[in-house]
Amino acid sequence: MKKRVQYFLALTTILMMTACQSQQQTSQVDEEKQVEIQEPEVKKTEITLSFVGDITLGNYIGQGYEGSFDQEYEKQNQDSAYYLKNVKDVFEKDDLTIANLEGPLTTSPDYAEKTFVFQGKPEYVDILAEGDIEAVTLANNHSKDHFEQGMTDTKAILDEKGIRHFGYDESCMIDVKGIQVGFLGYAFPYELTAEMKKAISDLKAQCDIVVVYYHWGIERDKAPMESQRSLAKQTIDAGADLIIGSHPHVLQGIETYKGKKIVYSLGNFCFGGNKNPSDKDTIIYQHTFSFENNELVQEEHEVIPCMISSVSSRNNYQPTIVEGEDASRVLEKVNEIK
Repeated sequence: MKKRVQYFLALTTILMMTACQSQQQTSQVDEEKQVEIQEPEVKKTEITLSFVGDITLGNYIGQGYEGSFDQEYEKQNQDSAYYLKNVKDVFEKDDLTIANLEGPLTTSPDYAEKTFVFQGKPEYVDILAEGDIEAVTLANNHSKDHFEQGMTDTKAILDEKGIRHFGYDESCMIDVKGIQVGFLGYAFPYELTAEMKKAISDLKAQCDIVVVYYHWGIERDKAPMESQRSLAKQTIDAGADLIIGSHPHVLQGIETYKGKKIVYSLGNFCFGGNKNPSDKDTIIYQHTFSFENNELVQEEHEVIPCMISSVSSRNNYQPTIVEGEDASRVLEKVNEIK
């Protein structure tokens, strides 16, 4: 009898220990599952911005009509889609396309006394809209060719078409997939002033990315000046994430500073200021920002080689992507800082 009791007690102890161990294992599995469930999901967001250089829609005062931008518009039966149709698919696939709009869209008869005075018809704004360009900088040496009235008219027609604009004292913030992108534009800055630093800082406080578009340098020079390189680096130190340049009307190199890109000159793009420039090379510069939980974790860029015309004999104002030897020549210009 005593042996039976001892056996029963031992068996009971074993069963209790087994049950306890099983409960511990079950509890451990439940805790592991709970930990897995509680791990926060990483929100990944990728945005691609495309930048192009000088877009001048229209003629300059005194320019001959034959072969001009205005004549081409009439030859194409006022088809606004004609000009950017060869690059539109690129702009449609990105998240935002930004250009330098060099010249007012106005009917104002008053204009500044200077060598080249640009003027485009207000209806030319449809060229931008049809081409899927969503934002423009107005900080350049031709936006005020028709004084403040020309600038006011230009902003009004851009607003009417939903095309954002920035430049000088006007900044711009655009929501792209929940990422706030801020833009500033300046024409011929000699230094990074206290006002510019504050503008960058204030915009950075509200945005995830800050892009500064500079109109600078010397026309037809194929390399940036040392003063530009210094200014660009100071601008990045002040908080800018990307520097884009225009004005020389030719391509210049791309530099990296502290992991940030400086694109010194994009050259011309859809440019009505010259019927047949000797240098027709240009690019579409694309920059992709990758975020995790709204924190910038990676940046990549791509250069798409183009020419400002789809024919080599003249400027037909129709930017076109190029391949082969033409592409190699274009890429060589931007891959080297001279």
